[in-house]
Amino acid sequence: MPSVILLRGINLGAKNKVDMKSLKSLFEEMSYENVQTYIQTGNVIVEQSVIDGPSLEVALLEAYGFEIPVTIRSKEELEEIQQHPIFYKDQVYVMFLTQEICKEQQEMLVGLIDDEFVVWKNRNVIISLSKTYHQTKFTNAYFERKLGIPSTARNKNTVNKIIAKMS
Repeated sequence: MPSVILLRGINLGAKNKVDMKSLKSLFEEMSYENVQTYIQTGNVIVEQSVIDGPSLEVALLEAYGFEIPVTIRSKEELEEIQQHPIFYKDQVYVMFLTQEICKEQQEMLVGLIDDEFVVWKNRNVIISLSKTYHQTKFTNAYFERKLGIPSTARNKNTVNKIIAKMS
């Protein structure tokens, strides 16, 4: 069963540079199968369904010299997100959270977010932005601050292309 490992905070401007060829090689050296990378923002597709996130974060720190939070999703999970009605709208982003949020955190988001959104399976926020990502306050950093947990954002097109590469 294919999975995607979403890396947070790499290749943003001039900092936290990670070469995709070296990233692919690192995963292959760690015995991941059928490793593919997709675009420079850190999407690594592998065949494994069981992935040890903390061990992977340690390996990434040792290889690149800075912390890289990872979020892991299965192809099935991405397809479920893809089928949600909000996902069909324009300006859609998914915030992939590194851990599940509780009911109180979900209720807090309802009081804070005025764009259309849904918390999916307590660990993904699918949001249809009324503004572009660069104009909205509802960015990845916003969700990290409000929820107190790391997350990484991908737009609808990126999610669709990751799913296509997993086939």
